[in-house]
Amino acid sequence: MIIGADIFDDIKLMVFLRSQFATSKNDINSNYLFKFYVTGFHQNLNNMKKKYDSSVVFLYATGNERLLPHDFRKQIPYSTISTWRKADYTEYLGNEFRSFFDEAFESAEISYKYKRLKRTMMGLARSWITLSSAIAPVLKNAKKDKKLQSDMLNAIRYMREHIGLERSLKLLGLNRSLYQQWILEARFKCFDSFSALCVKRHPYQLELDEITKMKKMLTDPKLHHWPIVSIAALALRKKRIVASLFSWYKYARIHNITKKLVKKDKKTIGLLANWPNEYLHVDTTYYPLTSGQKICIAFVMDNYSKMILGFHAAENLSFDVVKQALKKALEVIQTHPDQEHSFLVADGGRENHNKQIDKFITELSGHKITKIRALRDIRFSNSPVEAVHRTMKGRYLRNQKFDTIDALIKYIEWAVMDYNVLRPHYKHRPKTPQEVYFNKPLGFDIKKRVKQALQTRIQNNQCAKCIQCKGAKADGSCAGKVNCRL
Repeated sequence: MIIGADIFDDIKLMVFLRSQFATSKNDINSNYLFKFYVTGFHQNLNNMKKKYDSSVVFLYATGNERLLPHDFRKQIPYSTISTWRKADYTEYLGNEFRSFFDEAFESAEISYKYKRLKRTMMGLARSWITLSSAIAPVLKNAKKDKKLQSDMLNAIRYMREHIGLERSLKLLGLNRSLYQQWILEARFKCFDSFSALCVKRHPYQLELDEITKMKKMLTDPKLHHWPIVSIAALALRKKRIVASLFSWYKYARIHNITKKLVKKDKKTIGLLANWPNEYLHVDTTYYPLTSGQKICIAFVMDNYSKMILGFHAAENLSFDVVKQALKKALEVIQTHPDQEHSFLVADGGRENHNKQIDKFITELSGHKITKIRALRDIRFSNSPVEAVHRTMKGRYLRNQKFDTIDALIKYIEWAVMDYNVLRPHYKHRPKTPQEVYFNKPLGFDIKKRVKQALQTRIQNNQCAKCIQCKGAKADGSCAGKVNCRL
């Protein structure tokens, strides 16, 4: 019985060997040499019960048995393999022609290594796809972790040697621009830049002085109750820092500065006025004293400008709280001559809908008011004034304690002044609610100020004292053509 011929699918090997003898320029007949060489391995195997193909014997004799399937090699007894390995084939006639087989076995070995490497890569690819969901968060954190960035760059360097840069970046989920940025950050560390990026190569980045001022404003106790968008608008108005809102949020996140409200509701499109005093909103909220007593506070605000027109606080909830707040609001409305009529939006509370309030509104002689109920007379809610409640309680009154109602009223008076006059509103940035209500101009052109600040920043960054760049001299002076402030 001949074993091994069926597992040697590639008969081309023997054909190749035959062609080597056929093309030989030896005087000996090529066919005779081929038969002589092949049958030489069988001379000592006649006494065995099983006979193996001469190509199998030849692979073991030359130490290339790894090219055979593992399952087939396990079927061969060890004693048989040992006999093949210990045999001295130099005594066989024609062994000097073994060199003709070297090229064939080198080709077979390369094919074997290729298939094995292909199986390995396929296994790694399947494993990566399975673990990609767990690895993705780690790769995302690399944007903040310099050590992790360095490890990823090393991994990409190893991978690109085998599968190329594009495939390596695709497997890691990185874009080429971010990869190039990491390369620059790892190669050049600029001491004039907060992010260690060369200021000459990246002149659009904020200067160290600007970032220092930004952090100082974000941590200013006087502006603790202001959101980041209002602080950014104030910096633009005062010409301290001219930067995009994205940059403010970015550096606030880097410095671990958060200014979130206690509760953030889902944003929806509500009632929008087209001019001041078109729609007024009134609503009542509560705030406790140190004794536990809850004080009732009513606010009246303008929908268009978001300005608080009036408020009133009392110990008990009654129509008088809303009435006094409306009286104070009407005093402000009288100073705005453009409108003579307003719609007052209120919810369904009993303090808003009673005979006393209706009588007060009817008897108004100057500015006329028409009261409408939210979600009933109109499809919109009373959310604008509820946003004022969240701002007052979440930013101004938060962590504040008051022993008396007078102390609370005094603090609210300051908070309303700060909200209306000083703090730019996100809806009208960089204007304040009072400026929008009375249509006051800013006094400067925002686009020109931004353009001028950008030109100054680029000039200062390009003229930074960086001896690592070619654009600077050894003494730190600028080698460029622009006028630098050194």
